[in-house]
Amino acid sequence: MQVLVIGSGGREHAIVRALARDPGVSGLHAAPGNPGIANLAELHEVKPADPADVTRLAEHLNAGLVVIGPEVPLVAGVADALRAAGIAVFGPDAAAARIEGSKAFAKEVMTDAGIPTARSFTCHSEAEADVALATFGPPYVVKDDALAAGKGVVVTDDLATARKHAAACGKVVIEEYLDGPEVSLFALADGTAAISLLPAQDFKRARDGDQGPNTGGMGAYAPLPWAPPDLADTVLGTVIGPAIGELRRRGTPYRGLLYAGLALTSKGVKVVEFNARFGDPETQVVLDRLATPLAGLLQAAAAGDLAAAPALSWLPGAAVTVVLAAEGYPESPVKGDKINIDLPERARGYLLHAGTALRGGDLVTAGGRVLNAVGSGPDLAAARAAAYAVVESVEMRGGWYRHDIAERAAAGR
Repeated sequence: MQVLVIGSGGREHAIVRALARDPGVSGLHAAPGNPGIANLAELHEVKPADPADVTRLAEHLNAGLVVIGPEVPLVAGVADALRAAGIAVFGPDAAAARIEGSKAFAKEVMTDAGIPTARSFTCHSEAEADVALATFGPPYVVKDDALAAGKGVVVTDDLATARKHAAACGKVVIEEYLDGPEVSLFALADGTAAISLLPAQDFKRARDGDQGPNTGGMGAYAPLPWAPPDLADTVLGTVIGPAIGELRRRGTPYRGLLYAGLALTSKGVKVVEFNARFGDPETQVVLDRLATPLAGLLQAAAAGDLAAAPALSWLPGAAVTVVLAAEGYPESPVKGDKINIDLPERARGYLLHAGTALRGGDLVTAGGRVLNAVGSGPDLAAARAAAYAVVESVEMRGGWYRHDIAERAAAGR
């Protein structure tokens, strides 16, 4: 089977790496890809959010499956165009992808489906936002209604900061703060059935100790030794299943990856957010542990055959990923700095490219989150040590990373 992956980040590199291990994949393509992906797949030029351009490329390659990585092409209707052309695609149609494209729409779906989530107000003016902020009090949670590349959420105790973010966004969702640790759960969905992947935890704040601004994610780990053993089943029953059922009832069946960002609160599991695609950087650790061939699973979701899919199998042990970020990230990352990599031959890990490019034969920074260092081992402590050994093999002016990814979990806290 010829497979085409749309995207160019660390998430797409992880997907391509998993597909490259699948004996069912006879040809692997990526568009536009990045220098790391180029080692595993043939790269092609494409406008990722242009439905006609992606469809043209898929037809040219005679792709048996197209996997859409980022959220922007999904919201733009790329999956719709591919399905209309008779091409199998892993990713929801634009109408279903609104579950990520609009925070207000996601709240409507959760309300109608009876899915536990934070109380919230959708605000269209500064006056409405002020009423919502006063209702909930600090910590204030202010979410841009539209896509914001993982940086549209502000959680702060400072009222002025919350008001400023709400005013800058225009239409916002302001909600109550949920206590308890956050967990990410991915589910593959075919419009009717769904199966869950391994729960993971990511680190949104920029600096050690969960300080600094929100980012797209600075690291992640899986599995979660402290989580309830029935967490995945609970979430499938109370969150994923009802969401897919509600979207099907609305005439927009969900076929693709449904990402549930969850808070394990004192009152039970509640949804923080939904995403319409693999989450980054959790994908890097979840797919590192997946032993079941990936292409067949994605093909089954695209074809509506997940109910017949075999039970998933997972590699033993754990995986940790640490994000190496460019100077100035997340506010204004510096691009064009040279990257030198000296990865030891016996390293128990590898690097996934996220924001990289080639310039005159040199590997350089081309985004805020530049590389993902993935390490694995028999337990979290070993996986964590491996990941940090990998990230320390990279030399990059101004590069930085968090030093406490999975630290508490590895220590049993």
